[in-house]
Amino acid sequence: MAAKRLRGASIACLLLSLAPAGRAQSALQYSGTLFTQMNPRALALDLRAQYRQPLGSDGITIGAIAGLITAPGMVRPSVGVEIQPLVNLSLGIGYAASYYFGFLQAQSYPSPRANYGSGVLSGPAEGPGGGYSLFVHQLNLNATLQGLIGPFAVRSATRAVRFFADLHNGDTVLYDPALDVAVFKDGWVAQNETDLLYSWRPELAVGLRHTLTLAWYPDRAYAPGEPKDNPNTPISKLGPFALYRLFESEPGMVKRADLLLVAQWYVAHRFRTGETVSGAFPLLGIGLVLSGDLQPTR
Repeated sequence: MAAKRLRGASIACLLLSLAPAGRAQSALQYSGTLFTQMNPRALALDLRAQYRQPLGSDGITIGAIAGLITAPGMVRPSVGVEIQPLVNLSLGIGYAASYYFGFLQAQSYPSPRANYGSGVLSGPAEGPGGGYSLFVHQLNLNATLQGLIGPFAVRSATRAVRFFADLHNGDTVLYDPALDVAVFKDGWVAQNETDLLYSWRPELAVGLRHTLTLAWYPDRAYAPGEPKDNPNTPISKLGPFALYRLFESEPGMVKRADLLLVAQWYVAHRFRTGETVSGAFPLLGIGLVLSGDLQPTR
């Protein structure tokens, strides 16, 4: 099963948005997200540590991030740096390397028009050469805007990913489980998540999330004589989510535990609006998020 990387990172941002203003923060923090979902299937553990250093007294910070996603048959370590030039804006760049092995082997295809559809709990359709072990390198660029207005939190996170993969048998595209789309072996994919969150009690919040995914394919990605239109994106899904704080304590190794529930219906998807899966069936997920301090609070 594959990892949905967006869950760990984006949910952690939302949880930090709900932290009371003025609360002291440790320079070195961690979060761990255990998440499972269906349509597409996912089971993953997302671990990350982040160090933040203020630059002056006007809210500007710079930080370093290290992460590791593990799933049955896949590992994805990552490193990155992030700068927050404004209180409500952060920018980052990072590198990740995915290794597919064992149960979750990589699936690649000779064209973006190939069938890579998956079911609610099944994996993607096999490529002509079947599954195989593979290293995939990624360059990640991201930008996040977020703010608080009374009991509301608003967040818009955009990331662009450049893939670098050496596929077998002359294939040109690879199925990426984190994005649920076929990506060009040396190409770009972009994803935006926009969240509106409402919290009327300290331990409970509900929200609405829209996710938009775009992939780009050059002419050389297609087989000779094929139409060169994009059959796979945009992908759009929309739906509610809820966060329930199980407990919150004084700063320490385990400072907070939150339960996440999410459901998103597909507005646009090549396979999940009727061809492979009924459009009435949403993405359904549940996760547990633990976070805390790795050094004393400053």
